[in-house]
Amino acid sequence: MGEAVRKIEVRYVQETPLDFCLDLWVRFCRRDDSSLGWRGRSALLESDAYADPDQLYERREMQAAEAMDAMIGSLKTHHGWAIRKRCGQAMLWRFPQLIFADVLAEAENILTEQMKKNLATRNYFN
Repeated sequence: MGEAVRKIEVRYVQETPLDFCLDLWVRFCRRDDSSLGWRGRSALLESDAYADPDQLYERREMQAAEAMDAMIGSLKTHHGWAIRKRCGQAMLWRFPQLIFADVLAEAENILTEQMKKNLATRNYFN
């Protein structure tokens, strides 16, 4: 029997540190913070003394997401809006005099440089 020809081409798209951290930021923006992090448990159960690896990773990722939130907030308005639109946090492009693709590329470059300098996000570039 002959080998079947695959009709759908398989491509691997490598995830960049910016993509990963923006995913963390989107989860951070959409989180349910009504429990204020206690999740109905005692503060002793949420302490650093006996945190399991999942809690440690989650805490580290939320620190990176908070840093991303601060960095995005520090961008110029049109750059921040481009990042929000890219991530689905904004629906409309409010700057008709600017080309979205160009502004997004500028914003991603600025944000990547800030991420390389930030203590919470620079480890994703190793």
